[in-house]
Amino acid sequence: RGISKLGLASRTEAAGWIDAGRVRVNGVAVRDPSRRIDLDRDRVSVDEADAAAISPLYLAMHKPKGIVTTRADEHGRSTVYDVLAASNGGAWGGAWVFPVGRLDRDSSGLLLLTNDTQWGAGIASPESKIPKMYHVRVRPSLTPQDLERLIAGVPLDEGPAAPIRAEVVRESPRGTWVELTLTEGKNRQIRRICARLGYRVEALVRIRIGSLALGDLRPGDVRELTPDERRGLAARPAVTSR
Repeated sequence: RGISKLGLASRTEAAGWIDAGRVRVNGVAVRDPSRRIDLDRDRVSVDEADAAAISPLYLAMHKPKGIVTTRADEHGRSTVYDVLAASNGGAWGGAWVFPVGRLDRDSSGLLLLTNDTQWGAGIASPESKIPKMYHVRVRPSLTPQDLERLIAGVPLDEGPAAPIRAEVVRESPRGTWVELTLTEGKNRQIRRICARLGYRVEALVRIRIGSLALGDLRPGDVRELTPDERRGLAARPAVTSR
């Protein structure tokens, strides 16, 4: 767990490194993945490089539609790591980071990536109740009655689900754009809610996570978060219902 906490690799990857003899603690090779270490006192190195020298990395990506958030896809589809490798002149291509939460393949918008496991887990935890805002285009056009049903809560298999905010942004010939803000993280929640009401989601874009907005990031763009942005996300600002 120490390797993953340092933001170098996932637990599975770290176990492979240990098994291969690539990890040393205080200069001595270790081969037991369950060995406990004190990150404040023990010196951990991988391939002779000091693990403590790895800088924490906090990134915001505009995930394009059609991209998956897994590290490797069994169907050969492009992943967020392909996007990362192509951004910033390839400077982040070799960095080990993980997505904070998910966006499904057909969704786009703001996605956080980091190698700081504690920070990422705090943001992604269901207990954090960090609001996430989405712009969703549905067809056919959403009726006022179904907007009220959406706000009141829609029953799903695991229980009722409701946004803490829901309002129509605009109507277009291609359907209704609705702004939804959620604090829950149920799998494909927005798509399932809309399907229960008889609507098809044709576009889904996450435009905000907590205090951080997608802003002018274009699909495929990646940038580092500022210290103030990182602190703002950790502060978990409250959002009132509407």
